[in-house]
Amino acid sequence: MKINLEEGGFLILDKPYGWTSFQATNKVHYILKRHFGVKKVKIGHAGTLDPLATGLLVLCVGKYTKRIEEFQAQEKEYTGTIHLGATTPSYDLETEIDNTYPVEHINENLIYETAKSFIG
Repeated sequence: MKINLEEGGFLILDKPYGWTSFQATNKVHYILKRHFGVKKVKIGHAGTLDPLATGLLVLCVGKYTKRIEEFQAQEKEYTGTIHLGATTPSYDLETEIDNTYPVEHINENLIYETAKSFIG
């Protein structure tokens, strides 16, 4: 690990499924304090990932915490898997599928056209 606590820096963490961004930040905070043998380490995350999402979480350490907004303003890309023709009461993976619907009318063109509405 090559971070200078005086100058600060950033870490990229592959956030585990089920963890909040706050939990992931706290874990790294604890590790950094132990690694450097200090009582205080300034750390924050540049953006929040849903607990049910995995992905890269940018952690800013030391003076880099002042750059969090800069990191948050960067272009991002999200990927995922969609299960067509099913819903859950919570509209996510926290609850079981409660309804299914026909999908025969859905084709590749319809998917691409609909996906355009999610860009922005």
